[in-house]
Amino acid sequence: MSDAIDKSRAKEDGALSPERPEFAFDPTDPWTITFQKGLEAAGLEGKNVYEVGVGTGTNVAFLLRMCKAKTVYGSDLDARLPDLAERNVRELVPQESSRFHPIKGSVSLIDNPDALEAISKTDAVIACLPQVGDPNDDKLTAFREAQKATLAQGTGGGNPAEDHVAHYYPWAMFDEYPYNSVGLGLNEALLRRLKEKAPNAEVIMNFGARIGTDILFEFFRSNGYEPQKLSSMVVHQHAGTDISFFVALERSLKGTGVENEFTAIFYADPDGKQKLSACEAQELIDKDPKTKLYHEVCTIRGKPVTE
Repeated sequence: MSDAIDKSRAKEDGALSPERPEFAFDPTDPWTITFQKGLEAAGLEGKNVYEVGVGTGTNVAFLLRMCKAKTVYGSDLDARLPDLAERNVRELVPQESSRFHPIKGSVSLIDNPDALEAISKTDAVIACLPQVGDPNDDKLTAFREAQKATLAQGTGGGNPAEDHVAHYYPWAMFDEYPYNSVGLGLNEALLRRLKEKAPNAEVIMNFGARIGTDILFEFFRSNGYEPQKLSSMVVHQHAGTDISFFVALERSLKGTGVENEFTAIFYADPDGKQKLSACEAQELIDKDPKTKLYHEVCTIRGKPVTE
């Protein structure tokens, strides 16, 4: 993987143009745009915010300057990224950069003493975590093969790319969490840790809504949070993105009597009017690998439910 740097624009006016190595997310991606619209709508002025998965620091700069957050903490599983985020924040919002406190090193969710100390001071936790299991995971591979769901060309096998931890999560490691069955195991693990360590903090998370927002809302409520959708956008699915997990889920329910309880939601058009199931979407890809597919991305806030 090249170390080339992409000077990407994070806002149309050029206010934010962070350093972005190829292993990090593109801050112009519609996912980031959707997330930042949600953050702006969340009313974070004067609050302490913690970002799980700090990436390039684009969201940190946005939180400090546009959302007027009091303090922002941030950590990442990829140990390279907190340092990168710190450099970017210093360059992009120099007057506000002293209010950013990165947690250095590799931090899994918030499982680190420094992260836990920061979480104890936090009013809101934000995250955009992977919802696709590692294609090389043994259990996921067995499940996919049992349902005759084929991986996208070029996915799985061989050595994982440098950006692997940003896009996939180790599916089998989170099998104890009920919502792992729909790709939310890592997200559920975070909610449970926060419920224990920061019970009063609200949670703002960005999702690919291919499993449907009804299930996402149920996911929040089952873990003790009342959900509210803050922003939404129908986005183009990147060519070659693997949807075999969603195909396998749909096929596994056939003949069980609960087929209608889960159908993935894709679209054949950018306006989100022509709905497709995962199986229907896969049929189109099989006929033409260049078929354009779309799905919803949304930002959901969960407010802790007090008994």
